[in-house]
Amino acid sequence: MKNNEEVNNSPNKKQPTIAEMKEFYEKNKKRLEKFDKSMDALKRLRNENKNTKLRTINNYSKESVKTYIKNVSSNEANLRNLSRYLFYRSEIYYRLCKYYANQIDTSIHSVIPNYSLVEDNDKDSILQSYEATLNVLDDMHIQYEVFKSAVVNMREDVFYACSYYTEGEGMFWLPLDADYCKINGVFTDGSYSFAMDMSYFRKNADLLEYYGEPFTSLYKAYESSGDKYQQMPEEYAVCTKFRSEDWETVVPPFTPIFLSLIDLMDMADYQAVQEAANIYKLVWLEMKTMGNDEPDNWSVDPEIMIEYFNKMINDAIPDYISAAIVPGELHEISFPDSGADSDVTKVEKATKEILNSAGGAQILNLNSASNSTAFKYGVAADTEFIMSPIIPQIEAIINRLLRFYVGEDHCKVKFFEVGIFQKEDFRKSLLESAQYGLPTKLMVNSLNGFSEKETMALNFLEEDILSVSTKFQPLSSSYTQSGDGSNTKDESDLTDAGLRTRDKDLNNK
Repeated sequence: MKNNEEVNNSPNKKQPTIAEMKEFYEKNKKRLEKFDKSMDALKRLRNENKNTKLRTINNYSKESVKTYIKNVSSNEANLRNLSRYLFYRSEIYYRLCKYYANQIDTSIHSVIPNYSLVEDNDKDSILQSYEATLNVLDDMHIQYEVFKSAVVNMREDVFYACSYYTEGEGMFWLPLDADYCKINGVFTDGSYSFAMDMSYFRKNADLLEYYGEPFTSLYKAYESSGDKYQQMPEEYAVCTKFRSEDWETVVPPFTPIFLSLIDLMDMADYQAVQEAANIYKLVWLEMKTMGNDEPDNWSVDPEIMIEYFNKMINDAIPDYISAAIVPGELHEISFPDSGADSDVTKVEKATKEILNSAGGAQILNLNSASNSTAFKYGVAADTEFIMSPIIPQIEAIINRLLRFYVGEDHCKVKFFEVGIFQKEDFRKSLLESAQYGLPTKLMVNSLNGFSEKETMALNFLEEDILSVSTKFQPLSSSYTQSGDGSNTKDESDLTDAGLRTRDKDLNNK
């Protein structure tokens, strides 16, 4: 069993534990994630010389955004910072990124031992390798780290990190500043390799001391050679890219809808301003004269009128009503918005169009699916959108890290391109395979939330220690006990009318 210190052959260097790294990262999260840069994007998008009280479309420098989109290769940092700003400013964009990242479920995997068809397979060595791999996998907490990386993939395209592992504590992927990292190739397993600009630590010397290896050695190499970009060692490197078909061009996945998102935010801001204006009134009190040509010939003593007027202002008028004294009668002015309902419709329509363009319409806008089958396959398309580029990269990275954390004889971990919304159908498929004698039993319980070792431990407890199966009768199945007719048809075999009947339970009404 190995950890990063042993891999790096640096026994005299103090390496922070996983718990210490996590605590440090949480305390410095705002600084490390460069939230200040995301706010810089706001400054570049708004014309601060114009009215800053009301957020309207005129306050955005959309021409800058259009320039970024027209020249994506030369505006990598600008697009990344713009995406970060939208991530924190736009609820739709935030939910869209999280929606896709949440599709990934790393419990849908299988741990496969090394096996030879032509040589003898030693049971003891295979069992030892299997247990060692399972122990490390339980430590790694892969799901949480992959979720964090997937969110960044959807927001920025590329996720860079340094992987720390301490036996018995776990694994932690420390996110690195993308402005100082570049993909420079691939490892032999097909996953991306990258180099980091070590001049980053000239401004962040305190981080260098705390990060430890490999950054200490990389920084020394930079000082001695003068080469700023240093290769991240493969035992530490974690790099995933959503647009995996082109490793040279880094563009946030949802860049084509950035202008639409900005339009939607402006539309919502305008609607809020109009709703606020609807409650405002202006009240004025007319100071009448006697109707002759004599000046200041008031019908009411001005001092008495002003006294009552001040009482009205102080005691009777709420904050959203203004008052004034004018020569004339008492009147009011309201500020109704005859187009308020249409503005709401415009916001809803714009939101729907964005979701239909970017995906997520079936979940984030539930009214978009006509029936359950359309919903099911719409979500399946969204799942494949993130699974197909990300899952193969995650599989390569995890197996590469296992080579350093366990050893060359580690078992292979195979991840499946199945999302959380297809999990139940996949479980049924595995159960059917198990009925035909195929080795899918451990996978079935993994989908139930138990690791392979937890499944074996519970089985040992129930069967070898408690003898549960001899003391309890097997649970009856509805498939064998039901007298309510034939089996339920699969959704793919039903027409739209049949789906509506099932969705609304019309047969039981």
